[in-house]
Amino acid sequence: MRLARLDELRQAAKTGVEMRYERERERLGTKVELRVQQAEANRMLMLKAYRQRRATLKERTSQSLSRRMARESKYKERVRAAINQKRAAAEKKRMGLLEAEKRRACARVLQVQRVARSVSHQREIERRRMRDKLEDRLQRVQILSEPRN
Repeated sequence: MRLARLDELRQAAKTGVEMRYERERERLGTKVELRVQQAEANRMLMLKAYRQRRATLKERTSQSLSRRMARESKYKERVRAAINQKRAAAEKKRMGLLEAEKRRACARVLQVQRVARSVSHQREIERRRMRDKLEDRLQRVQILSEPRN
């Protein structure tokens, strides 16, 4: 009876250990499963955060590039405007110089025309004087060559 009792106790202990082992195994399995789920959730959160960071970085890069292009476009426009302004100023100066040269040329032409008229007038006066002189001589010669009655 003692052996039966010992065997019974041993069987009860064995059953208790097996039950504790099963409960512990179940508890640890649940704990592991929970940790696996948490790890998966954390991995998903990290993946989502990574994607958000990438999207934010991409957006910032895109905005930075847009601002840079706008700045460069404004700079190019200012440079173009400055070049056009300088071209216009140079053209205006050139036109002023051409006008001044034209006025000087016109003044020279007028001066040459006045001198030419003056010379022509002087020659005309000289011709008249010479003609008058020649006519006077002719008249004197005629008077002298006329027969005297």
